[in-house]
Amino acid sequence: MSGIAGIIHFDGKPIEPGLIEKMTSAMAHRGPDGISHLVKGSVVFGYCQFRTTPESLEEAQPLVNEDASLMLVMDGRVDNRDELKNKLRGRGAVLRDNSDAELVLRAYECWGEDSPKHVIGDYVYLVWDGWRRGLYGARDALGSRHFYYHQGKDWFAFASEIKGLLSLNKIELRLNKIMLVGDLLESFSGHDAVGTLYEGVQRLPAGHFIWVSPGARHIKRHWNPQDLSLASHLKTLDDCRDAFLDQFREALKCRLRSIKPVGAMLSGGLDSSSIAGMIRKEFRDTLVQPLQTFSLARSDRENCEDWKSQQEMLKEGWFEHTVITPDLPQNVYCDYFQAIAKDDEPTIRIHLLFWWLVVRSAREKGCTVLLDGNFGDSHFYYLDTSAQLIANRRELTKLPSLIGAYRQHGHNTLSSLWQILRLLTPDKMRAIYRGLRSSVAQDTNKVKDPIDLLVDFENFIMDQSVRQVVASERKARLALKRALGLHGDDQRFHAQVFLHGNHALANESNGNLGQSMGVEFRGPFADQRLVELSISMPLAWKHSMPWYKHGLRLAMAGILPEAVRWRRSIAIHPGWQFYEKLYAALSQRDGRSLRFPKNVVALNGLFEVDLVAIGRACDEYLRRGLDRTYEGFDLYYIHRTFTITALLIEWLRSQSNFSMLTHIR
Repeated sequence: MSGIAGIIHFDGKPIEPGLIEKMTSAMAHRGPDGISHLVKGSVVFGYCQFRTTPESLEEAQPLVNEDASLMLVMDGRVDNRDELKNKLRGRGAVLRDNSDAELVLRAYECWGEDSPKHVIGDYVYLVWDGWRRGLYGARDALGSRHFYYHQGKDWFAFASEIKGLLSLNKIELRLNKIMLVGDLLESFSGHDAVGTLYEGVQRLPAGHFIWVSPGARHIKRHWNPQDLSLASHLKTLDDCRDAFLDQFREALKCRLRSIKPVGAMLSGGLDSSSIAGMIRKEFRDTLVQPLQTFSLARSDRENCEDWKSQQEMLKEGWFEHTVITPDLPQNVYCDYFQAIAKDDEPTIRIHLLFWWLVVRSAREKGCTVLLDGNFGDSHFYYLDTSAQLIANRRELTKLPSLIGAYRQHGHNTLSSLWQILRLLTPDKMRAIYRGLRSSVAQDTNKVKDPIDLLVDFENFIMDQSVRQVVASERKARLALKRALGLHGDDQRFHAQVFLHGNHALANESNGNLGQSMGVEFRGPFADQRLVELSISMPLAWKHSMPWYKHGLRLAMAGILPEAVRWRRSIAIHPGWQFYEKLYAALSQRDGRSLRFPKNVVALNGLFEVDLVAIGRACDEYLRRGLDRTYEGFDLYYIHRTFTITALLIEWLRSQSNFSMLTHIR
């Protein structure tokens, strides 16, 4: 994952000396293999190079064509290389080298704005088109690579990270209240795929391209999974299994292209186990060395269901496995918060602690590429998705099998009914319930039960204009869900899962975290071709009670141990012990840990949160010991709100330009 940056002056003025250097210096961690710049009149591109594939050894960017009418800079990897080469040669293109950047430059020469329809992979690329006097940019279908931009009166700038843009000191820093509140709301999170925490900085949504020219800018979707046609040739479950395995194998083959050791997550779950198991079966003889695998485990690991699955995977050998336990020095946990506080935006993902620990370990083992199971859930109708589909369509005859599915995976009967009734409850009744809860907690200083803060965070938004936007967005999302469930076909319903902005935001937070330590994340389940295949498959492959991910379980026959393939639930989540250590580290007063305010925090009059109350709730829940998955959800939300708010405050304090936005009383 390299870094790209650029500035365009549409008024023809030359670029001020030193500006592009500031941008690439701010992202220097993305360029361990060199930083380069190219100026062409009023256009300048910068490139921070991180070589990971064999083809990248031939790559020199920024890249220009023979008559210098096109200039390209790209962060990415092309997966359909052979197919694209044949298409290009059929169009008369002459390839000067074997690099991915050369392929993409020629693709733009041949197809212009339609070039993303011919390029498959993880990418962001920008092309200055001298003939049309405009800038073209495209982002891959699932948003695996990052692209931020700012448009001034007569200039335009872009970068792989927000800090690259902010380094220019030409952007007025104003807090985007909608994004701030949206990030704190589970129901609203990720819905805005364009905005960032800064009003002057935007992101190009996944699966879109942008065209910018003097006085004009338009953004258009180049990939829409809702337009896919049903894979009618897949008549049986055996047909589906064979097609899935073929494409899954190809997705892995593309992501194993690396000049340095490759690592993989091995949590013990179905997604990560399928990745590791498939590599062992199909690529063990072609890889130079065994696959490095990484997992988290409780101190009392013998009581952990994930640990049992990991051991089953390790019985067949070949993996070089590393286990990470919570028994780490406190300074490691303090370092975690120091690390993520340096990010462009405060993260909303509490699981980032786990990712950070794995990336840290992978780097110590010499891995520069790490495979993860991101998007694995989205390929199949897992519990909540299946429940949503059944509830929306009022298919009451399927409720017994759905209850059985929830019981199969760690819920008791009462908890199972609650999960389903939540979805069956009309919106108006939900609103009445939220109103009753909020009436009890009108004053955050007098909240008796901290869980009230987490039932409906919207009640604590102080800014009325923001509250109205959040309410309207929530209403629109609920309406879309119900429309798709009641009237839409299965493919449109499934496609909507992949179109949610949370996926791209997760990719961004993971990617920035990994890149800060010199590790590139690659997700086989994020392969565009695999996604399209999954969406086009018949419902019977994706949705079969009581087993969630039924299709994946069928496909992994002979690849995963049976105990892993048919595992039921995570009886005890390994993460809570890590959080206990994290809280202990945060309580230290050694000057390195975060300092939590002792009172109510008000951020720019936007919302109020009683951090102390939430902290006490966390302690109480931890003392009770949360072993079962359904109980852990309460702690999940408590920890999430607690950590995010504290981190946000600390992060705002670290930004000198934002000192006016934070008020502690």
